[in-house]
Amino acid sequence: MSRKKKEAEEGPNHERWLVSYADFITLLFAFFTTLYAISTVDAQKMGKMVLSMKANFNNGDFNSGSRTPSLSEGANGNTAIARETLQSLTMTSDLNLKDRTWKSIANLKASSAQKRVLSGEKALGRLKRSIETLLGADVLKGNVRTRLEPRGLVVSLGEGGVFDSGSDEIKSEGKALLDTLATSLVSIGNHLRVEGHTDNVPIKNSKFPSNWELSTARATAVISYLIEKFGLDPETLSAAGYGEYRPTATNDTEEGKARNRRVDIVVLNPAASLMEPK
Repeated sequence: MSRKKKEAEEGPNHERWLVSYADFITLLFAFFTTLYAISTVDAQKMGKMVLSMKANFNNGDFNSGSRTPSLSEGANGNTAIARETLQSLTMTSDLNLKDRTWKSIANLKASSAQKRVLSGEKALGRLKRSIETLLGADVLKGNVRTRLEPRGLVVSLGEGGVFDSGSDEIKSEGKALLDTLATSLVSIGNHLRVEGHTDNVPIKNSKFPSNWELSTARATAVISYLIEKFGLDPETLSAAGYGEYRPTATNDTEEGKARNRRVDIVVLNPAASLMEPK
């Protein structure tokens, strides 16, 4: 009897509202965190998403038709409806989905009135890590090397990944490499200097009398590609050819010569950009 009497005297708990209040505050925090997350667009993450889309839809050319398959029909064409829809799409232009995807995103970024101008080692270091992530396979193969210098970030593209020996025509795999790299470049406002380099083996043919002409032609070819495909502002670009006179390795070995045959894309610091002609 005494225990029942004691429980009756305790009465109701008036602090139970704190549990509901805490749940409400937690939900509000989650709600506003979600709003912030979806309102912030990261250009680098967007580039990774495009790469993923390319990898999944690179089995053929897809152009606009009478109907677009929905997610419920199988994003990878796993269902019969999705396969039938994709097979029934008709050609309406000379550009495939891959080209149109890159151009649409590039034009959207290039037309932005305000572009980020990266300044300082910290900001350029983040760009360096982002580029290394995007070009992971090429970095591992040695086709791409990155380094920070006082003048800015240098992205070195090896000859083997972009050009055939003695040529200034960009190979198909070189274009794919530049396409990926461009997702990191089109959203920044820094001046870009493209520099061509060769080894010390002389070249002399009907098109290139010396390594000076070859190195300059390669730098110009890269700039032309970036302008034509991604709409980069020509006023923020410059080309230079150094021939064999700016080596990064010894020319006494084949490995060293291969490292010296390169095209450097330099993302200049604002201070270095002031030295460019106006």
